[in-house]
Amino acid sequence: SGGGGSMDFIGMAFHGATITHVDSLAHQFWDGKMYNGKPASLVNARQRATAGGIEAIEDGVVTRGVLLDIAALKGKPWLEAGEGVFTEDLEAAEKAQGVRVEEGDALLVRMGWYKRRQQLGPIPLPAVHPGVHAAALPWLHSRGVSILAADAPEDVVPNTYPRLGLPLHKVGIIGMGLWLIDAGNFEELAQVCNRLHRWEFMFVMAPLRFPHATGSPVNPLAIF
Repeated sequence: SGGGGSMDFIGMAFHGATITHVDSLAHQFWDGKMYNGKPASLVNARQRATAGGIEAIEDGVVTRGVLLDIAALKGKPWLEAGEGVFTEDLEAAEKAQGVRVEEGDALLVRMGWYKRRQQLGPIPLPAVHPGVHAAALPWLHSRGVSILAADAPEDVVPNTYPRLGLPLHKVGIIGMGLWLIDAGNFEELAQVCNRLHRWEFMFVMAPLRFPHATGSPVNPLAIF
């Protein structure tokens, strides 16, 4: 009968609420500027992100990861749309889990939003969701968090800072150089952490090597 084979074509717009992805430092602008005060004009349709692109981490990231399970802390299967995660929630989760977020860590914040998607289906439009509240940004900066990952698109929607739009993205990326991972899945990870009574692990992530891209789909790994 001879040989055979199969193949796929995959095309995606990965920025958004459905594909786990990392935002590069060229993803957000404010007053015509991006991270480190560089002009937003360095990102354009013809040349793409000529500064701040995803190639800054093209060799991958290996660091300490910490999962803070906010949904479990609040005794809920998931946080509700518009519900914010504040500094006091992050510190309460640290205390409950016996772990502390330190400089250089990848902080993973579980809000149970992936579990909600599994049980209830896609988020109805217009999309609303929980997120890390802008009030926690000074805490993230003081702890020296290098990567912030969430199982929702980071920012609380609807938010209380309409002029900023997405304050975690605007302040985090532009003002702090904070790498963000949106729309993660922490369900299996939370189960392992609970079984081992261990909330820290080796965090590994590598983007696709898109030249001059504003981000990349990723599949982060936690290694115990």
